[in-house]
Amino acid sequence: MSEPAATAPPLATGLPAHRPGAAVVRRGAYYIILTGAVGLAYLVAAVLFNVVLQTRAVTDSRFFPVLFTLAVLLLFNPLRSRLQAFVDRVFFRTRYDGAQVLARVGAELAATLKRERIVTLVCDAVDEAIPNTGARLVLEPASGTEVSGAALAVPLELRGEQVGVLAVGPKRSGLSYGAEDVEFLRALAHEAVIALENARSYEALVALNASLEERVRERTAQLEGANRELAEAYAELKNAEVQLVQSEKMASLGRLVAGVAHEINNPVSFIAASVEPLRRRLESAATDAPPEVAKLLGDAGEIVDVMARGAERTATIVKDLRSFSRLGEASRKRVDLHEGLEVSLRLLEPRWRDRITIHREYGTLPLVECDPGQVNQVFMNVLANACDAISVPGNLWLTTRAEGDMVQVAIRDDGPGMSPEVVGRIFDPFFTTKDVGGGTGLGLAISHGVVTGHGGRIEVESTPGSGATFRIVLPVVAPPASLDRVASEGR
Repeated sequence: MSEPAATAPPLATGLPAHRPGAAVVRRGAYYIILTGAVGLAYLVAAVLFNVVLQTRAVTDSRFFPVLFTLAVLLLFNPLRSRLQAFVDRVFFRTRYDGAQVLARVGAELAATLKRERIVTLVCDAVDEAIPNTGARLVLEPASGTEVSGAALAVPLELRGEQVGVLAVGPKRSGLSYGAEDVEFLRALAHEAVIALENARSYEALVALNASLEERVRERTAQLEGANRELAEAYAELKNAEVQLVQSEKMASLGRLVAGVAHEINNPVSFIAASVEPLRRRLESAATDAPPEVAKLLGDAGEIVDVMARGAERTATIVKDLRSFSRLGEASRKRVDLHEGLEVSLRLLEPRWRDRITIHREYGTLPLVECDPGQVNQVFMNVLANACDAISVPGNLWLTTRAEGDMVQVAIRDDGPGMSPEVVGRIFDPFFTTKDVGGGTGLGLAISHGVVTGHGGRIEVESTPGSGATFRIVLPVVAPPASLDRVASEGR
């Protein structure tokens, strides 16, 4: 046998569907009895007034009936209201005040923005005011099955559309729902609809705010990434500009030095080549000359020796200049780093002679594949800074050693040292601690770019009062890409 289909309860569009006639008759009888009781009380009161007030000065007055009626109304009207409320409670078997319940529930609904809490408040208010087998607040019901078994269903309407149903079960008293109950449920459903719409708007606002915050975070992250990329591109462009300017400067200086060295080398070579024949002729002439002439010729010979030493010194300087510039050589070449250090020291000799003691702690190094001119430039910049940092007689240590396929050159001084803030910016372009006109702030920045371009690294350690140590680490065989980039920058 198939079960009978559940029937949906009647929607509260008017009065309740079931209004038994017996209940109406019984209620009317109650009101007739009350009316008689009130009339009887009125007559009793009139008799009592006549008995108590013996003198007719009051009762015979034309104002007495009016005053008496007003007094009766003032005394018996509250009594009538209480009796009527008592009859209603007995008839409907309920004790709620609809206005008071709506005011209390409305305040609670206005204070919450959660749907679950709204549903709970409405159902509890209905169950408390009208005891029934179970009140339910169904939102957007798809069919009548959600409210099956309910005695009354009040629609929840918003802008002319039904968005839910407030369903209540049969009263526990067994009586039917009256017009007052329907109006109370309609008002409560209206408040519930407003509260639910507020909750929906709040939820939509929260979701929109969360979506907006997520979009703002994403956009902020994109902007931060773009700013980082822009900053990195700007830094690379700035370093490339510095490298290009310095490379062109060094190339021009190298060509100038090479030209000057060539021009100086010709007369110096002529002088150096002529010194020895002149010395022999002076010695030959002094052999047959008188003592006075021989003495003069001896003094001339000493002058020739001074000239020879000067020519030799000049030739050495020219050789060092040509070696430092390295013009005409291939960018890729295996060189002895010790030779580059010594050449740089000889060129810087006027800055450290008679003031700084050089300590050499050279290890055994293999030939290193690099751009000799640029590596010599690195040595020159670091050594020049070390010499400038030592303001009083001091010491300079040069240490070299091989570590697998890498070589390390350490240059340490006992100068005043640097603070951590200075160490953190020491390789920044145009940063310098020297006085105005004393430095451009490009030497170490260029040195860092050259060493990095060779596939190596340059490190610095320093504390105030303990000097500074620069470590230049280079691979024995530089990566081809690094060498090609360094060569292109050098051109």
